[in-house]
Amino acid sequence: MQEENKDVEKTEEVVEETTKTYTKEDIDNSFNAGMKKAKAEFQKNSDYKSFLEWKKNSQNESDKLNELETSNQKQTKEIEELKTLIKIKDSDCKKEYQSYVSYEVNKLIDENTDFDTALKNFKKENPQFFGETIIKKVQTSPVLGNGGTSGQTTNDIMNGLLRGIKK
Repeated sequence: MQEENKDVEKTEEVVEETTKTYTKEDIDNSFNAGMKKAKAEFQKNSDYKSFLEWKKNSQNESDKLNELETSNQKQTKEIEELKTLIKIKDSDCKKEYQSYVSYEVNKLIDENTDFDTALKNFKKENPQFFGETIIKKVQTSPVLGNGGTSGQTTNDIMNGLLRGIKK
């Protein structure tokens, strides 16, 4: 019986050694240590270094490309604005209304109407913004005729009033 007890004791000892449990912290530490080691070895690799350099250069190139595209869009917009101003000036628009007319005509543009057609339609509907500015001199004082066909001067009008000439 003693021999049986020895066998049982030996079996129990073996079982205790194989059933060692690990905590989550032990597993995490082991995993992190392995990752650090693998990462350090990988970063020493020349292919990885050349990949990082290529990635940096390609980001710089894509940034430059984006900058160029943005600049191109701004310049294209500015060119279009200048073209519209030239077309408005050529349409005999009065200088003081050019920015307003440009704004209004641009609102009329859609997929069916281009700038020239919109400007033409706006010009038909709003002729007051187009043509030469004509300043008419209007005489505000009454014309007191002295029988002559020539216009009277202020001196003639005053003399006529003082003398009481009425016509």
